[in-house]
Amino acid sequence: MACIVCKNPSVNGIDIRGGELKKIECPLCGWYLISEEAVEDRIIDRISDDDRVLFSGHLKNHTSQSNPITLLSGDILRIPEMTAQYKKLTAMDKVHSVIRFLAERSSIGAPVSLDLDTDYTRFYCKGVTELRHIRDYLVETGVIKISPPQFPPVLTIDGWQKYESLKEINQHSKKVFIAMSFVQDLNDVFEKAIKPACEVCGFVAHRVDLEEHNEKICDKIIADIKSSRFVIADFTGQRHNVYYEAGFAKGMGLEVIWCCKEEEKDILKFDIRQYNHILWKDYEELKERLINRIQARL
Repeated sequence: MACIVCKNPSVNGIDIRGGELKKIECPLCGWYLISEEAVEDRIIDRISDDDRVLFSGHLKNHTSQSNPITLLSGDILRIPEMTAQYKKLTAMDKVHSVIRFLAERSSIGAPVSLDLDTDYTRFYCKGVTELRHIRDYLVETGVIKISPPQFPPVLTIDGWQKYESLKEINQHSKKVFIAMSFVQDLNDVFEKAIKPACEVCGFVAHRVDLEEHNEKICDKIIADIKSSRFVIADFTGQRHNVYYEAGFAKGMGLEVIWCCKEEEKDILKFDIRQYNHILWKDYEELKERLINRIQARL
């Protein structure tokens, strides 16, 4: 059978729950579950090829055999909205993503597998050719060596130095980008929980709606995320912009602290349910748990 998402013809699929769901293993997408209704309705046919490739990368980076993402018909309709974040990644963002991938899966002098045919989606490349160009650039700049050409790449000492410099990006930044709904009812969540929790830990909480600027809001958000030490994303209210901003930060390799009011945990969108959210009942609980999470991870 062919992959429902990326159309790759070489996939494994099994029916589970009496045929209610199909469990798919795809070399480009990884593991995912899809409802029989979504398969039969062919809703995925409404999604462009470019969005399907980017979503394939999202699946590969956010799912596993033991914890696959489940796709229902409504989830598939959200694909263009969700992949918008990956369209903002620059060529160098993708280059840096490959360097991080190689470093985090190897040790000094050790090769690490990089399959151009199946890994291009992982870096949100449009195809094999794009990832091949990135690989060739890394060879030409001395970041990796491949000898002979078919052997897995090895990070050079210069490559490890580049990786260390990438890890240090924003290490001295005190800014924390806050992704949340800006409705009046949630202002106290920011003022009484998120902002003071950041201050206790030595950081400054930054909300783009509270800053004067002359830039296009989308450009301003991207610039602010890129200059932040980490991101706190509170999904209470289920605003689309919060999903976008958290996803972009994750794609950039930034730490994201996921939060949501406990009563909304069951309506979190499918693509973030697998993350360990701080589920809070009141401001004091959120503040305390944020402080603990920031101090433990940063």
